[in-house]
Amino acid sequence: MLGGRRAWAVVATLAVTETVSWGVLFYGFSVFLRPMSESLGWSRGSMSAAFSVALLAQGAAAMVVGRWLDRHSPRLLMTAGSCLATVGVVLWSRVSDFRAFALLWAALGVVMATVLYEPAFIVVTKWFTAAGRRKALTAVTLVAGFASTIFLPLENALIEAYGWRRALLVLAVVLGVVTIPLHALVLRPPPQQAAVPAPRPSAGEPVGADHAVRDVLRGSTFWFLAAAFVASSFVTSGLAVHQVAMLIDSGHDPAFAAGATGILGAMQVPGRLLFAPLERWMSRRVVTVLVFALLAGGVALLSMRTTATAVWIFVVVYGMGRGMNTLLRATLVADLYGATHYGAISGVLSSCTTVATAAGPFAVGFMFDATDSYGTLLWWLLGVAVAATALAALVERSGYRPAV
Repeated sequence: MLGGRRAWAVVATLAVTETVSWGVLFYGFSVFLRPMSESLGWSRGSMSAAFSVALLAQGAAAMVVGRWLDRHSPRLLMTAGSCLATVGVVLWSRVSDFRAFALLWAALGVVMATVLYEPAFIVVTKWFTAAGRRKALTAVTLVAGFASTIFLPLENALIEAYGWRRALLVLAVVLGVVTIPLHALVLRPPPQQAAVPAPRPSAGEPVGADHAVRDVLRGSTFWFLAAAFVASSFVTSGLAVHQVAMLIDSGHDPAFAAGATGILGAMQVPGRLLFAPLERWMSRRVVTVLVFALLAGGVALLSMRTTATAVWIFVVVYGMGRGMNTLLRATLVADLYGATHYGAISGVLSSCTTVATAAGPFAVGFMFDATDSYGTLLWWLLGVAVAATALAALVERSGYRPAV
């Protein structure tokens, strides 16, 4: 660890600000999708397309953000991002024209690249050496894993009590009051770059030592990794945006739909708690495949049945898989390629996966508009999730135990 108490203060700050930022900017869209569609007469497909544009903008900005954080303090960037995010949510509450809505979300996509997990993971990675990095990243994601658990029911209750426009104004206040001062007062650059010890090579390719982006992109490992996360990102983003509406259309009431989706976020926490022990007990390759298999298994459950019991089983299995998936992505890049250029390499990976993340909500919304049902497309998403699992098996074709 590089900065002692200061490093853990950064972790605590990001744990709180990530929870609020994810709860308002990302998960909030799924709750507001249905009431906005009914109020304004916009189709779910077109609204999902606007969110997809936001995710594309986020991916396009990710490489710039990553390179910036490799060289500069996160304080200015993430504080400005929180300020702009707060203004964006206020403008969201006033929107009545679809073109303005789409442009607003394109701008919010760029803003999300400065305040969601990608910049937070870069900051944490640079504050810690390999020995403490997993604990720090786990701490951030454990707390932020409750974002949907806290905010989905809260947002549903605010909409029922005040309507969707006033609900967004309340959320803007929460976002600004919590995230702006914490980013401004606590975030600092690390005292020096973390030195990451290099483990022994695996599969004929050096890992763990610091690599330049150019060298990373020449290796097959990165592209198998990117392909696996591209496929899984398509599935998770498509379900994340439409899950509340999907459960309501299956006959569940809005409170159950928001509550179950919120508990899914909480189930990411036990998944993340299990991640480190699994890496001690199994090879990293086996853990990687297992994480993607849990996601596929959860989608399979929801594809077969949507009864309350089936939904709760899905919430447990899929939620734990999502929790592990986030932590796997945060740690695997540093494990393979080191910390010095983590921001730039992670930015390239984020740009790749964001295309799929953006396509997911749009594709699911488009298929819903075409079929007026979520049933068939769940089987399609299952096929993509199975493909992601197969690709994950190719990331490291001869496994080894990482240094802990």
